[in-house]
Amino acid sequence: MTHLADEDMPLAYEEQAAEWCWRIADRILTESEREEFDAWLRADPRHREAFEEMVTVWKGTDAIAEMPGFLSLRAKALTTMETARDASEPQSGWRKGWQRMFALAAVVVLMVVSGAWYLTSGPDVYATGVGERRVVRLDDGSRVSLDASSRVTVAYSGDKRTLVLERGRAKFDVAKDPLRPFTVTAGQKTVVAIGTAFSVELLRDQMRVLLYEGHVAVLAQPPGKTPTPVRIGGLTDAGSQLKPGQELVASLSSSTATIVPADAVRSLSWEGGRLTFIDEPLSRAVERVNRYADTPIVVGDAKAGGYLVNGVFDAGDTRGFISGVTAIFPVSVQNEGRQIRLDSKAKTLPEK
Repeated sequence: MTHLADEDMPLAYEEQAAEWCWRIADRILTESEREEFDAWLRADPRHREAFEEMVTVWKGTDAIAEMPGFLSLRAKALTTMETARDASEPQSGWRKGWQRMFALAAVVVLMVVSGAWYLTSGPDVYATGVGERRVVRLDDGSRVSLDASSRVTVAYSGDKRTLVLERGRAKFDVAKDPLRPFTVTAGQKTVVAIGTAFSVELLRDQMRVLLYEGHVAVLAQPPGKTPTPVRIGGLTDAGSQLKPGQELVASLSSSTATIVPADAVRSLSWEGGRLTFIDEPLSRAVERVNRYADTPIVVGDAKAGGYLVNGVFDAGDTRGFISGVTAIFPVSVQNEGRQIRLDSKAKTLPEK
């Protein structure tokens, strides 16, 4: 009689086993959680059996467990198991065993189907065209301000907020969430933040990070290698911590970087439709101007590209920029079909 009564009791310990399995797979348990888990295992032999059974099912989902979207499915999977149990009526021992395995199978099927949906759906993509700016509000309340000709992908999961700047420039106002780091990768460099405001810009030979508030760490992330802090001035800076009002300028061809002071107000002039240059090489200034140019500019030689540009220009006013440059520097202008070419002249700059 006692044996039959035990079989007809609700199997709450199986749900507990599922929760422990998910918790352990999600992160390292704290010392108090570890003690609680050990006590739960010792409390009843059925607890260990249920946990081992759940681990067996879990191992069948190893490939899915590596996907960024996996952890966000845990709550839904647990609800499915609970619903499958609650919806059934008391049954004999062998029927309850089949019911239990059916519930476990339902969890696996849900994770497989949801995982397949995640892979096919892919990350969200936000992009701007030539001369276009855009502000995007993300699901967690973070805000992304995109410069012209920029593109960023966004993938959120239960424990990560992963973004990739594929081209251009963007400013990120990050909503605080200590449990989900906010990372932006650009040119094999990754910015790690929790709640802060910063911008990331990807140029032909540089990746630049300007911090407005809070703090971030910048890591070098070569393909197939463990991320490491970028080297500041040839030395490894633990965490590569930037201070507000500073800009990190990282080479795309190495793990080295420099930190320079920045004017936060001027640096955001592009959000208001203006481009501000302070001792900016003409080659890099042209890259930014071209984000707004229907007819792109090409710098023909290294000498012309090295001239330092200073001034404020209206975004999209390509002719105004060229007029300003040619009024100061000895460069020639030539229209070549769908582009405008700037070349250095033979003469030298007049002495001051």
